[in-house]
Amino acid sequence: MCANLGLGLFFAFNRRKKAATTDEMFLGSRTMQTIPLAMSVLASMLSAIGIIGFSGHYYTYGFHYLWNFTSAPLVALIVAKVIIPVLYDLKVTSVFEVSAL
Repeated sequence: MCANLGLGLFFAFNRRKKAATTDEMFLGSRTMQTIPLAMSVLASMLSAIGIIGFSGHYYTYGFHYLWNFTSAPLVALIVAKVIIPVLYDLKVTSVFEVSAL
């Protein structure tokens, strides 16, 4: 925890002097590599509450919920090859900005 605090303070006081834009803050200036981006998406999808909740649900009701995960690779492939490139070319920060275009 102290290392995390130390890193936060280091970057807070040693950051660039110019003001960061929205693109820099939320999208990493669109220069993030594949692995950090994938880890960020995974961290936002998983949570301790979800993991504990799923295990409790499996214990109580069985593993029928696992059928939802069989379609996840197919859906991830479609999203990665169709939807993400379109949103990336539109230069939007979120899906909600598309309706404003």
